[in-house]
Amino acid sequence: MHVAEEIRAGAAELIDHHARGAWRPNDADRRTAVALFHFLETGRPLGGEQIRSALAHPEPAAPVSAGLLTLLRATAGLLDDANAADGPAGRDAVDHVCLLLDALALARPEAR
Repeated sequence: MHVAEEIRAGAAELIDHHARGAWRPNDADRRTAVALFHFLETGRPLGGEQIRSALAHPEPAAPVSAGLLTLLRATAGLLDDANAADGPAGRDAVDHVCLLLDALALARPEAR
């Protein structure tokens, strides 16, 4: 399977799990998504460096969820390869990741 297809499938799965309540993102997940969401709002294209920068900031006590971390690292790698990222499968994968980031950034934190 191609990396872009794996990223797309992973993002779709996390979107589905989040929508059904099967996955509850933690604070680090949300902070990472909000940082990337704010970058996307600028209208500039997402790049691997922005993802790596956002992943470097969560607090160690609450790391980014393993599934999201794996997905974002793979997406950063895909975006580093301009040929793969610019193809139809790459654009579709990145679009799905952006949809996931939107959902996480706009979701209300759970009451404590």
